[in-house]
Order: sequence, then C-alpha cells, then structure tokens
Amino acid sequence: MDQSKPTNIDSRKREGGLAYELNTDGLRNIKFGKEIRDKEFLLDPDVTFLNHGSYGTVPSRIIDIQNKLNIERERHPDHWYRVNCKKYVDRSRRAVADFIGADSDNIVYVSNPSVAINTVIRSYPFQPGDALLDTNLSYGTIAKLCKDFTSRIRPDVERVNLQIDFPVLSEDYIIQKYEDILRKHPNIKVAIIDHITSPSAIVMPVKKLVDLCHSNNVLAFIDGAHAIGQIPLNINDLGADVYTTSVHKWAFAPRGCAILWYDRKHASWINPLTTSWNIGDSLDQQFFEQGTVDHIPYVLARHCLDFYQAIGGMSKIIQYTTLLAEEARDLLIKELRLEPLPLAPTLESPNLKLLKLPAVSGYPCTEAGVAALEKALFEGTSVFAVLALIQNHIYLRYSVQVYNDIDDFKTFVTYFKDFLHKSSDSLNV
Repeated sequence: MDQSKPTNIDSRKREGGLAYELNTDGLRNIKFGKEIRDKEFLLDPDVTFLNHGSYGTVPSRIIDIQNKLNIERERHPDHWYRVNCKKYVDRSRRAVADFIGADSDNIVYVSNPSVAINTVIRSYPFQPGDALLDTNLSYGTIAKLCKDFTSRIRPDVERVNLQIDFPVLSEDYIIQKYEDILRKHPNIKVAIIDHITSPSAIVMPVKKLVDLCHSNNVLAFIDGAHAIGQIPLNINDLGADVYTTSVHKWAFAPRGCAILWYDRKHASWINPLTTSWNIGDSLDQQFFEQGTVDHIPYVLARHCLDFYQAIGGMSKIIQYTTLLAEEARDLLIKELRLEPLPLAPTLESPNLKLLKLPAVSGYPCTEAGVAALEKALFEGTSVFAVLALIQNHIYLRYSVQVYNDIDDFKTFVTYFKDFLHKSSDSLNV
C-alpha cells in the first residue's frame, strides 16, 4: 500500500471494529475513469479489465480497513469470535438493509447467491410430485442445482425449465412465457427468477413475475446476484418470498459477501446448509454461527456502501456507466462489426452488455468452442472480458464500472483486430 496516501481509518482502540470508519476525503469530486482507478483501486494500470461483473474489485480504502480488522482478529482470536464479531456483523447488516429497503431482522449473510439458493431449495418442504421452475437463462450453477436436486437429491420432484428465446422485445413476452408455463404445470411450487440474468444481462420484470407467481400459489425466489449497486432495490415492496444479492459485485465488497433475505413467514422451514452450534435458535444466530469462517467481508459491507455513496451514489454512478456502456457498444459495432443482443432497451442492464462475435475459424459455436476461444483471447494477456454461448452464437459480455473509460474499449478493438489477423494468418500457413 502506498504509504504516502492519507490514512483511511478513524479507529478508537477500545471500540475495535465498530470505530473503523471510512475516510471519504476527496471522494465527492473524484473523476471517474483513470483518476479513480489510479487513486482508489489496486488494478494493474497495464491491464484492460472489462469483467467487473464476475468478481468485482475492492477499493484500496476498503482494503485498508480489512487489514485493520484482520489485525484485530489475530491479536485476540477468541475475543473476536466470542465477543465482538457478532456486533460488527449486525451493524453492517443494518446498513445493507437500509440500502436495499429491507428489514435487517430478515437478512442473513452468506458467501454468495449460489449458497443462498442452494439453502432455500434444499430446505423447502417439497412434496412428491411438486415441481421446481428455472429457465434456460438461469445462472449456470443454479441450473446445475435444479438438475442435481431433481435427479439425485429429490427425484420425486420435477424440474420445469422455461425456454425464453431471443429476440426479447418486451417484458410482456417474458410475462406471457411465465403465464403459459405456470398454467401448463400447476404442480410448480417454487420459481427461481433472475433479477438480472447472467450472462445474458436482462433486467427481468420481477415485480410483475412475483405477483404472477403468487396468483398461482407459487413461491418466488429471486436471484439478484447482479442487482445491488446496479439497479434500485426495495425488497419489502418487491414482495418476493426470498431474495439474494452479491454485495461483492457492484457494491465493492470483498469477495464472499452476499445476503439472503426471506419473508419472515418462511422462517420455520429455512435451515442453513451446515448444522452447527445454534441449531434451534433464530436464523440470524444459526447463519452467523457456521463454524470458524471469515466474517470480515460481511463486516465491511457497510463501509463499501459508504464508499459507493461517497463517490456519488447510484444516480451518478449509473449515469456514467450507462453512457460509457452505450458508447462502447457503438464503438465495438462500428470497428469490429459485432451485433447487439436482440433485447428491448428497457430490459437492458446498465453495466453489462452483450455483442455477438463474428465467426472465428477453428472455434465452433459450442461450449467447448467458447472455452477454447476465451482461453485463446484472454489467457496470459493484458485484456480481459468473458464470452458466452447464447442460442448457438458466441457473445462477448463486457462490464463497465467507474474505473473504466472509452480508452479501455479502444484498446480492446486494437487487440481483437490483431487476434483475428493472427488467427487468419495461422490458418493460411
């Protein structure tokens, strides 16, 4: 860490982690793009990083506080785990609840949304003959969960997989698809619904889908992994039965920080994946006490939201990222002849965009072909984005965050043209 930078922590030793606050000096007027990248993140300036959506990256001010918490824990581990940690987590939980419009009593921390969805699906009291609904746009690990759950764990439960094909030109199209599948399969008891699909980056009409599910006596479990920090949230108003989101994606938390929110009427059947000391206590206590784990990413969630607000909050951040994402799309279409995903503008994610790649010789439109092309493009290079196979076409998915600017995409254009030229030359040898 650059010792010339001002300290970012105000701590009073007797209060420990409760007193570690983010120093927001200089954040209000900081310029997005290279200035915030160089001053506030540890990203390699020689790397063109276009994939914030997968793992995020943590501001250096947050890492400063993370280091202080690590030191506090190591100075007296028992005091940390037995006395202080729960107080720190509870304060952070209240801050996250305020940010997403939820009651903190109904929030528990988990390491990621895959854990959250696994938890509620494995806990739900399905009866033989019941069905579970996911879609072809569900995140890969969730699709695998639904397949595994209904084939190995509960083979007496049916998996129903809804096909949502492109073009997706209106939310009415999506709603009609759900209406049809729920009518056709009245045994569906639980629907897993993405708030923002991944990797296809559709902002789903979740409020209407929740209402539709409830009118059909179906519980709505919302996978909002990409939601917090990217779109406005009011969980209480949404009316879902379960909601999960990753604080470590668009809200700057260290990796391994997500929340599971549940409507309190479901508390009786939800159980953590791990049975531990607090079995039989409140869900808050049960999920907190999951053996010896690293709670520090959870503790830091409130500081990360402070950072998010200090640099301008959602209105400023999303205005910047939306305009940059659209400018980048225009550039990539013009220079590389890429094609946009056929999606209604009102359903587009602000920070995530997809463009169809031209055919690249030697890389078929298969899962293996995508993996091989992604490896050839990005492994060991100073440029990184991700590729996705959607309806038998290979798409580039890029992410835009406040540390990106249009120069990143100009670099990608040059790099991709060079890659295509070299690929063509190698085939002609």
